[in-house]
Amino acid sequence: MSLELQSQPRIRAAQYIRMSTEHQRYSLENQAVAIAEYAERRGYTIVQTYEDAGKSGLSIRGRDGLKQLLADVVTGQKTFSAILVLDVSRWGRFPDTDQSAHYEFLCRDAGVAVEYCGEQFENDGTMVSAILKNMKRVMASEYSRELSAKVSRAQLQQARLGFSQGGPVPYGVRRMLLDKDGVPRFLLGSGEQKGLAGDRVLLVPGPPNEIRLVRRIFNMFVSEGQSMAGISVRLNKEGEPSTCGEPWTTGRVASLLKSELMIGYYVYNRTSHSMSSQSRPNPPGKWVRIRVMEPIVTAKIFKKAQLARGKHGYTYTKPEMLKNLKRLYREKKRLSLTVINACPYTASASCYIRLFGSLKAVYAAVGYVAYRRWSQRQYSDGELLDGFRRLRAAHGYLTRSLINADSDLPIYRVFKKRFGSMAAAYTLAGFPGMESELELSAVARIRPSGPEGLRRDVSKPPSEGLGRDRVHRFRN
Repeated sequence: MSLELQSQPRIRAAQYIRMSTEHQRYSLENQAVAIAEYAERRGYTIVQTYEDAGKSGLSIRGRDGLKQLLADVVTGQKTFSAILVLDVSRWGRFPDTDQSAHYEFLCRDAGVAVEYCGEQFENDGTMVSAILKNMKRVMASEYSRELSAKVSRAQLQQARLGFSQGGPVPYGVRRMLLDKDGVPRFLLGSGEQKGLAGDRVLLVPGPPNEIRLVRRIFNMFVSEGQSMAGISVRLNKEGEPSTCGEPWTTGRVASLLKSELMIGYYVYNRTSHSMSSQSRPNPPGKWVRIRVMEPIVTAKIFKKAQLARGKHGYTYTKPEMLKNLKRLYREKKRLSLTVINACPYTASASCYIRLFGSLKAVYAAVGYVAYRRWSQRQYSDGELLDGFRRLRAAHGYLTRSLINADSDLPIYRVFKKRFGSMAAAYTLAGFPGMESELELSAVARIRPSGPEGLRRDVSKPPSEGLGRDRVHRFRN
């Protein structure tokens, strides 16, 4: 360094470093070393570092380092007058090159220069600099386009050979890891990924107990006419765990019923998602559909299941749905999302809402008026507290389900809003220790190994229930 440069005050600068994948182990260190050498030659002192590790340059989404850098610059919270970046591609590989120029302009407009330390041009605003910089931006964007196209072609080719290209697999299916020679190695667990680029993943049927349950689910849906919500509730009540031991949900049942893996076919390229763009559906002509394993269910029952699901996912026609809902209303004397989803012979509540437009319209279609359960004005404090005492005397305990299921009381949230908290309501009702009692009983009664989300019959004691209807700890 010259004596003249040593005598001048050093310029305070920030550095921005980014690497696109976690596999680029030393990328950030190498960038920092190159920037430090540039700063030493040009008289900069690096006072702050912004970094994005493992972040793509195609979008600003997820790049918290760049976001914070721009926020500090625009809001005036900066303590530097220059930003040092290794090259144009580290700043970003945006498909729209104007986006990269926009962020740089924000910095310049705030009085902060952007310097590209590894480029062969000076970012000094001259015509030559502007032309070269824009060419670099286009080249950075084009590199990403070409890479995206190469990866897409490789994935399509591997899919045509029957190898899985990622994504979740339905219940009853496993992922088998193969080495580069196609020799099976072991089954991958949930969340596990292949460690070598030459390895491949093949989809195979799961264990016999899962195969039997899959066939039973199809039979319940096709032959018995049960809804997807009803199937999930029934399986949870029987203690049948879903994938990774999780409880069954309507969505999990639906994904199983519609997956062509159940008849042995792997389908890939249904959608396209490249260059950080939004996913868009592809026409069937672009799909890759190949037989990868023995079918779990017959093609005949699978086709019947798709017909039963219907174009909009409804299990029944509109008249049938209304008929079943009216039957449920006659039996339960009330309706709610929980009551509908727990019913084995109705469609799920979400299906009714999609068909009628709103839950209120669903209720109106069968003549159910729900306002009484939601209104506070129809109950005095004494009536609410007497209801607590009555339920406690009848059952020996209190739960949210008991309160919600009682046709002579509003839902439990009315109590919270009226008295400020459930603990205050218990105290006014003459049960000052109810809060701690519920807490202890909840710990003692919950079975940790059972599936969550079961809907218990409120006529049974809490020890027979678990999941979302267990004894609740009401809080302020």
